[in-house]
Amino acid sequence: MYCSHCGKQMDDTARFCAACGAASPVVFARAPLPGQLTRSHYHRMIAGVCGGLALHYGWDLSLVRVIAVLALFVSCGTAMLAYFAMWIIIPDGPYELPEQSSAGNPGASV
Repeated sequence: MYCSHCGKQMDDTARFCAACGAASPVVFARAPLPGQLTRSHYHRMIAGVCGGLALHYGWDLSLVRVIAVLALFVSCGTAMLAYFAMWIIIPDGPYELPEQSSAGNPGASV
């Protein structure tokens, strides 16, 4: 790691640069653990909660969304509170590019 002020190399565990005394950048977010439930960025309609549940447990995304909407009407708003709680509690997943199919590549063979 290098100091953003003077450019000198710093120890990875150092909080301040030994050469100029500048504070090292603070990292607020961490990467999700493997197998951890995260909210999906790619399968997102509102907050990615249904997409995250479907990807984590291997469920069909459309079925999870239909169940969520039905639960919203049947529970008289309790499901909405649960959805907002999951929106706050479940961390955002990493940004990933969607998988590309070979159908759009000019040199792809079937």
